Amino acid sequence: MTDTNDFPPIHLYNTLSRKKEKFEPINKDLVTFYSCGQTVYEDMHVGNAKTFLIWDLLSRVLRYFGYNLKHVQNFTDVGHLTDDNDLGEDKIEKRARMLNEHPMELIDRKINEYYADLDRINFLRPDLAPRATAHITEMIDLILQLIEKGHAYVRNGCVYFDISTFPTYSDFAKLDLKNLKAGARIDVIEDKKNPGDFALWIKAPPEHIMQYTSPWSKGYPGWHLECSTMAIKYLGETIDIHAGGIDHIPVHHTNEIAQSEGATGKKFSNYWLHSEFITQDGVKMSKSKGNFTAIRDLIDELGASPTRFTLLQAHYRTKGDFSMKQAKSSRKRYFRLVRSYHLGVQHLIRKNHQVQHEEFNQSTQILEKFNKSLADDLNTPQAFVQVNTIAKRIDQFRKSENLNQLAFATMLFETMMNVVGLIIPAIDEREIDDVDMMLKLRQNLRSEGKVKEADAVRQFLVNRKYVIQDMDDQTQWYREE
Repeated sequence: MTDTNDFPPIHLYNTLSRKKEKFEPINKDLVTFYSCGQTVYEDMHVGNAKTFLIWDLLSRVLRYFGYNLKHVQNFTDVGHLTDDNDLGEDKIEKRARMLNEHPMELIDRKINEYYADLDRINFLRPDLAPRATAHITEMIDLILQLIEKGHAYVRNGCVYFDISTFPTYSDFAKLDLKNLKAGARIDVIEDKKNPGDFALWIKAPPEHIMQYTSPWSKGYPGWHLECSTMAIKYLGETIDIHAGGIDHIPVHHTNEIAQSEGATGKKFSNYWLHSEFITQDGVKMSKSKGNFTAIRDLIDELGASPTRFTLLQAHYRTKGDFSMKQAKSSRKRYFRLVRSYHLGVQHLIRKNHQVQHEEFNQSTQILEKFNKSLADDLNTPQAFVQVNTIAKRIDQFRKSENLNQLAFATMLFETMMNVVGLIIPAIDEREIDDVDMMLKLRQNLRSEGKVKEADAVRQFLVNRKYVIQDMDDQTQWYREE
């Protein structure tokens, strides 16, 4: 394992304090990390994928910096209503009814699609991915603790958390509860003592497909309860990092803190991280509104690694507006990097230069700046500045015939791309020989005036994702995905 002392200290923006803080785990031997996962009822859109990739990046960076990590990311497969304030239908049941499909069939299909989509862009799967429906017993136990401690009450088969019993309820989201009027943030449910009280258990109507037995009624758990239960079960009563989307702050994560700390009497999480929205046409990308681009469609359009590259371009706390035009521009930038790397590797192999991996010293200024950027609250824009710098160095060393520095620069490029989870299209000696032979054949055909045949050779290579660039004195090539 890499020694964490070899790296700069990590600083993360903590929503709890509204400032960057030095990351200091509870246990230096194991970092505990919980991120809110997908509610599995619809195709994953670009905004969802960007958030999940950021937590994937955080996992990679922590491990790269030498930490052991346990990352838990759940699947919500029950209880997430169309309104976060305990009104409306269960999103999964509603969608399943529209599709004339059983909810559990929909859930299984969407989980499989979720992994299929994210695996294509090199998503590092969490250590555990629990489903809410597998933890109903633990949720009931947590509710019983809250009732016993006076934080929850029962009304007509439903159980609600009484926010008046948790004095710091408004602190996390900076809510003004004194001036909060019913209807401003929430609608009135007559059974609640206070308008802001939230459901821990919901009595199911007779037609509802999900009816779990509890001491209070046949029903299902509140959405907010699920994450608290699974985080505590698998990571402990106090965890290092809890992450999610910025929309989780005022309701979901506020409620998680109240019910978790109300039950255990301990601080729930030391660091809270939140990813900003991606908008589309100026409006938050949303499945419920239908204004979204499915991540699957973006991958099909751009390719896998260019999609990952595109989603990591902006800082995770920066709101961005998605457009296919900008995504295609990002794709071009990605393959400019690949071009530099491929030309560098080709030059080394043609020169029969033996790369000595044991001579690879990672204490370069470029790598140090790269590491500092990632340590600075996952500053990916600055990290990619360093990736661009090393790509330019590869070009310089190739043109100047500095083979030792070229070999070093290509390995440095590989290291940096690997840290951020970008898979570079690999090329080897056999492939280089084969493509060079084809290009030599093309050149001979052109010299003989056989233009049609020469163009056919070029098209053969293009069909196999090779980009052919005719320069003044030579022909260069690299491979896309």
